[in-house]
Amino acid sequence: MSIIIQVKMIHAILEYARPLEISRLKHVIEGNHDIEVFEELFKYQNADGGFGHGLEPDSWNPNSSPIQTWAAMTILRTIDFNADDPKVKLMFTYLEETLDPETLSWPATIPSNDSYPHAPWWQYKKEDPTYNPTASIAGFVLRHANPATNLFRLANKICRQAIDFINDRKDPIEVHELRCLLDMMNDAKDLYQTYLPYKKAKQKVVLLIDDCLEHDSSLWLTSYVAKPSALIKKHPGIASDAYYDLMMEEFDLALKHVNLEGIWNPTFSWGNQDSDRIWKAIIAIDYLELMKQFGFLAK
Repeated sequence: MSIIIQVKMIHAILEYARPLEISRLKHVIEGNHDIEVFEELFKYQNADGGFGHGLEPDSWNPNSSPIQTWAAMTILRTIDFNADDPKVKLMFTYLEETLDPETLSWPATIPSNDSYPHAPWWQYKKEDPTYNPTASIAGFVLRHANPATNLFRLANKICRQAIDFINDRKDPIEVHELRCLLDMMNDAKDLYQTYLPYKKAKQKVVLLIDDCLEHDSSLWLTSYVAKPSALIKKHPGIASDAYYDLMMEEFDLALKHVNLEGIWNPTFSWGNQDSDRIWKAIIAIDYLELMKQFGFLAK
């Protein structure tokens, strides 16, 4: 990607970014801004340890929710941070208190969402639990929490059940649930490296990704479909080598589909202009981060 394209993209991101996205942009472009990202991120934390306040721009609920806390984890995965920081420990306390002990899951929606502007997909509904966002949250806990805690013990149980779910699965998995399972697989890599079911699941997820992906690449940047970057969130990572060529194809296509500002319009919307503006910045930063990891920025 040429320097001119990158500069235009950065200017467009700054037009729409919140202070959090600006700190993330600095981290992607310059590195060494981990503390700034951490501090901006934890401004969205509530006294109970969970996250809210529209961190995920499709739900403006100020109250803590597992999905907003999961959104915080997706950012924490991109930086170096101290897992013993009191704010992180408080987040783990919130997660232990909100885990359903019967289903061993965190809900994707909460009732108070309905009292604030939100996208239809975050409308509260009581549904059978899935691994969205539970697997991703459990994987993060497994990687960063104190192994002596009850939360770690429960997360370990969740992750092992999720690995069995992957290995036993014969039908395609919904893209958001599969993404959360891949987050978990990446987080569990060091702890489970000699665990035989995990080794089997590493091979199985490559096939599950193929089952989930939209193979008509003309739709990747024009419709809300399962494109490669919807699932491959880090490189090197689980399945990232297997889908390297498709990721590079997506990056090439992405540059052909930028808007006049040099970034991307979201392929989803619920008619909230503030949300759309924030998503423009987030989508562009996420692309820049992935492109950097895959070496595409140096092309």
